[in-house]
Amino acid sequence: MRFYKEIFEMIVMGMGAIGTVVSIFVGLDKINSTLKEQRFSNRLELADDMINEYISLSEEASKAVLYIIAESNGYANECQSLADSPRKHASQLEKIKKKIMAYGSTELVNLFFDSYNDVRIKVESDANDFDSFKSYFYYMPLIASYIKYDLTGEIVNPSIFYNSIMTELKELEKAQGMENFHSEMINTNNLLIQKYHLSKGFIWLED
Repeated sequence: MRFYKEIFEMIVMGMGAIGTVVSIFVGLDKINSTLKEQRFSNRLELADDMINEYISLSEEASKAVLYIIAESNGYANECQSLADSPRKHASQLEKIKKKIMAYGSTELVNLFFDSYNDVRIKVESDANDFDSFKSYFYYMPLIASYIKYDLTGEIVNPSIFYNSIMTELKELEKAQGMENFHSEMINTNNLLIQKYHLSKGFIWLED
């Protein structure tokens, strides 16, 4: 009887050990799952923050160009509400640049810096007309769309950002000399997709 009792106790102890190991593995799996969910949640929050910052940048960029042109044509006094926009735009541009360098993929970094370098050259050369800054604006809907894709994996067509959210940018269509702004933006968007070998999901789609 004593022999069977010892065997029984050994079996019970073995089952207890197995249960402990299983519990540890289940616990680790739950922790890993929670960490993955947290990381994904953090990326969603980061995507929202970066997109909102870039939308704000596009608004200040539009205002900044309007003020630069007004100033060069001698009617800056009529646009004093826009006077601080060039400074705000420059500040926001540097902030978003650092985030894209830190979190962006190679494609996003290349796309952004193509635009960034272009506008820096124009500003440093004291450009003061719409034509000089057009190419900078043409990148914006695609960059906003790619920020979201980069961080969430979801493709939102650039036209949605332009038509629904980038209201200040869309207002530039009404400015004198900007009659072809919309069609040229679409063409540039689609050429950039080819240049950087991006998904066809970013090809501009109108409603």
